[in-house]
Amino acid sequence: MTTPHSTPPTIEAWLEFIEEHERRLHDADSFEVAVEHQVEFQTVYGICAQAIRYAGAYVVLYRAGRSREAVAVARQALEHALTAQWAHFDESGPDQLIEGYHHSRQRAFLAVTEYLNTPQDEIDAALDSMTSKGKRLLRVTDMINQIDFNATFRPAYMQQSQIIHVTGETVTAFLDLDDEKQFIVLSEATDPYERQTAHFTAMATMFASWVLESLRVDTPGLAELDHLSDELALPLNVRD
Repeated sequence: MTTPHSTPPTIEAWLEFIEEHERRLHDADSFEVAVEHQVEFQTVYGICAQAIRYAGAYVVLYRAGRSREAVAVARQALEHALTAQWAHFDESGPDQLIEGYHHSRQRAFLAVTEYLNTPQDEIDAALDSMTSKGKRLLRVTDMINQIDFNATFRPAYMQQSQIIHVTGETVTAFLDLDDEKQFIVLSEATDPYERQTAHFTAMATMFASWVLESLRVDTPGLAELDHLSDELALPLNVRD
């Protein structure tokens, strides 16, 4: 449970938290998961691992002086972590993810076979062999709306989207005006919200780590995460 801080955490503290938890992810030989959580773990482990690795990639780019370009992977870290949180707190979340996986696989298969002009009988045979046609997964913004009780994450996600997509924000980032109001072209730009981006990327790491620890037998890492939550002003989960 996060509490007010007299001294706000530094960006460096958040970056080190991300790096440490990516190291732990790589060092983990196995996860002893409670029987009742087996399906959820198999469904969300990859999402959580990818969230943490995206966050790690953010740190690498940030330290290389590419804070603006780092926003792309920061947004992906947040998207993956919030998807895992949604699946954890929605009773049917894991089942919806599984159906979504089947659906996306079939869509990709049909797109490739259409491009290759694959004979219809081969396509039909392949489709018949698939476990399920699946069902399209909710848009990530819809997931966020369901779990974002304090309207915290949707604005951050949209703000990051403005930077990584083709928008007016991108145009103005690479143009400036001189004293005579003439345009100056810039070859590089930074993230105008560096601290906020670093904070939300650390949150994504916390959210993904918390989900994984919650599913383990005896939840051995939750106490440490709870301590770090207070120290770094990072909620443990979307309900914290």
